[in-house]
Amino acid sequence: MDGRINYILWATGREGMVTKSQFKGSSTTLAQLIQEVGRSGGRKPVFQYKVPRSIRWASTALAVVFLTYGAAYTDMSWRTAQEVYGSATEKEQRSVWFRCKTFGPVALGVLPVVLAAGTKHITSRLVTEMKYLPPIKNKAVPRYQLTRRTPFLGKQVTIIRDINELSKNKNTKIFTGVGLQGMEDKATFVFFVVDKGANSFFNKVYIFSRSGSVVKNDARILDCFFSNVADNKLLNKSVLTQILSSTSAKTQFHSNKSRSSIKNIIKPK
Repeated sequence: MDGRINYILWATGREGMVTKSQFKGSSTTLAQLIQEVGRSGGRKPVFQYKVPRSIRWASTALAVVFLTYGAAYTDMSWRTAQEVYGSATEKEQRSVWFRCKTFGPVALGVLPVVLAAGTKHITSRLVTEMKYLPPIKNKAVPRYQLTRRTPFLGKQVTIIRDINELSKNKNTKIFTGVGLQGMEDKATFVFFVVDKGANSFFNKVYIFSRSGSVVKNDARILDCFFSNVADNKLLNKSVLTQILSSTSAKTQFHSNKSRSSIKNIIKPK
């Protein structure tokens, strides 16, 4: 296993050196970057993004506009429906179809409310921080720790997912080779990641801003995390998991706590 991982690291190191020339801001090879993330053990964020106040205020203002429009439309529709119904003949008033036509448009006032809630919900799906967590005991799969904020109160919410549960769409390019971190794109300001293990439809998608900061200013690490199969076949998630797990295991073994435990074991009583 160690021999295979050493070969993978050598190969990814060569790949990292080739890709490095496509953008500025990376000072390490991809193999070194993966090892560094594994050694951090979740202490350093892989991705960070501070949602600007302008976005928070804009989403709130837009939601208020939708709610105001919905209230005004519902009130106007209701008054108009009452006038039409009051001026109708008794035969028309007894008609179910006439009642549907008269009062049906009032129900459309729900749409602005839905749009207002959707505006706040989309903002709440912006990921503000992502950390890599080593595998827990009796489990070989590394994990993500994602942080976002609630739609209305803005409280922080932390979600932990296995590395295999989050992935991007095949047509989505995270690493573009453009910009300081290599993930700028003229067509999009964000990219979407799908949670396969989400407990509901509304929790299925996470939004990552391309303006966020990536560890070592190198967006290739995000491509490794979220691609089912990366452009380099050596960097699929199975191999990435092996590298991270092996690095994390070695880090934990050589930690001070582990060393003291070993000393206690071999110390004669």
